Amino acid sequence: MGGSLIKTARSISSITPTQLHDYLLGPKAFPLHLTGLVSSWPALTQWRLSDQLRGMRDAVGEDKSVEIELGKKGRGYLHPDWQRVNMGFGMFLDAFIFDQIPSAIPKSQLPSAYLAQSDLLDGSPKLAEAVPSLPHFYIGNEKSLYRRTVWIGPEKSFTPFHKDPYVGIYSQIAGIKTFHVLPPEAAQHLSPSNLARHTNTSQIPLPVSRIFSATNDINDLADLPRDILETCQNQLKQAFALDGACAVELKAGESVLIPEGWWHAAEGGDGPGVGVGAWFR
Repeated sequence: MGGSLIKTARSISSITPTQLHDYLLGPKAFPLHLTGLVSSWPALTQWRLSDQLRGMRDAVGEDKSVEIELGKKGRGYLHPDWQRVNMGFGMFLDAFIFDQIPSAIPKSQLPSAYLAQSDLLDGSPKLAEAVPSLPHFYIGNEKSLYRRTVWIGPEKSFTPFHKDPYVGIYSQIAGIKTFHVLPPEAAQHLSPSNLARHTNTSQIPLPVSRIFSATNDINDLADLPRDILETCQNQLKQAFALDGACAVELKAGESVLIPEGWWHAAEGGDGPGVGVGAWFR
C-alpha cells in the first residue's frame, strides 16, 4: 500500500545556484532528488563505513565530546524514553554504529543512538574541507546560511515528521536514507505536538515504512495505543494525496531539496548512514 500510495520525487542530476533561486521563487517549488549535486565532495571517498569512519575520527578526534540522541528503536524525539547524552566521538561510533564493544544485553534490546544535527563542522576545519559549502546555500531571499550539520545514525534510524523555517539541502555521504516529504498544508493530517518547543513536529510516532509494513508482528508496538497503525495509515493516506507529497531515497553522493516549511521525516537503511544537512534562506 505504501509503495503505490507514495509518489517518488522528481529526480535531476544537478541544478545551478541561479536555477535553484528561480525554482524556489516559482509557483510549484516541490522537493527534488538531486543525484549529482555533491559528487565532487572529498567526503565521498574519505568518510568510509568500510574503515569505520577513520577519516572522520582523525578529523574530529576520538575523545571529542559529542551530544547523542538516545532512545527506543523506531521512535522519535517526542517519545518519553528519548534523552540526550554526551560521550566521546570514538566511543559512540564503536558502541552504537559499528558494534565493537561487547554487551551482555541483546542488540535488539539496546537503545538507538543517533548523532543528529551536530555542529561538528564548526569545530573541525579538516572535516569541513571534505564537504565544502555550495554557492546554492546563499541564493535565498536573505542570502543567509543558517546552519550546516552532521548526522551519523545506526541502521533504521528515525526522525519524525517536522518542518523548518528554512530551505534544506541534505546530502548523503555513506549508506542510504529515505525522506518522506509533505507540503505545509499536510499539518491537518499530522497531529502537530502541543509542546511549545515542538509545535513543528508531528505526533505520528512511527516511521512511514513501519506504518505501511505488511508484517503481522505487533510486538514492537506495545508502548503505543492498540489502534495506532490504523490511525496513522488514515492520516498519511490523506497527507500523501496532497500535491507534491513524495519520497526520496538517497544513496551516497545524492541530495534532497526540501522547500521551506515542508514537513519531512527520515529513515535510515539497513546499515549505518552518514549525511550533512544545510539550512538557508
